Amino acid sequence: MIIINENWGDYLFWLSLAFVIDQITKHIASEYWRVNPIKIFGFFYFTYATNTGIAFGLFSGAKEIVVYLTLAVTLAISLVPLFKKLSFKSRMFLGFIVGGSLGNIVDRIRFGYVVDFITMPYWPTIYNLADFFILIGAIGLSITIIWRRDVGDSGDNKRSGMEIRQVRSGESSGLDLENLYSEGNKKWRDKSEQ
Repeated sequence: MIIINENWGDYLFWLSLAFVIDQITKHIASEYWRVNPIKIFGFFYFTYATNTGIAFGLFSGAKEIVVYLTLAVTLAISLVPLFKKLSFKSRMFLGFIVGGSLGNIVDRIRFGYVVDFITMPYWPTIYNLADFFILIGAIGLSITIIWRRDVGDSGDNKRSGMEIRQVRSGESSGLDLENLYSEGNKKWRDKSEQ
């Protein structure tokens, strides 16, 4: 069943935010850091580089396959909110993944390569903010799924049923514990007690 609700807005917001920030920083890298690399806090270096492959330069000779493969995977992942009700955090992290992926796909289609510009000492590769958004989204989504606190919960609804913390704190769970049995069960219970 396809679920389209008002919570799609925040998913699209995070997706758009990741995509726009990535494209702006890649433009700045192409215009300004190509000639003059910048050192930030002695830890980050902003410089200009290109990558025709995927992560760590893998598959650099197969440009068309990389474009089609990443486009298919991104499209499949982007459709998840249509079929699964997700929490706010899950929608945010999924938006980061899809927005970052789209940022790199746009580069591959426009230029035939991805613009990378962030490097660190003793780190073997150069990356961009799209890669960072994908990484943060994947880690966050993994933690969210492992904890299972919000899988299938929209984040706006309270969980139904009695939880241990409600029993300990004396809060009302909304359950009628005195009339727990149906009428048929009450008759059967009354007969068995006699």
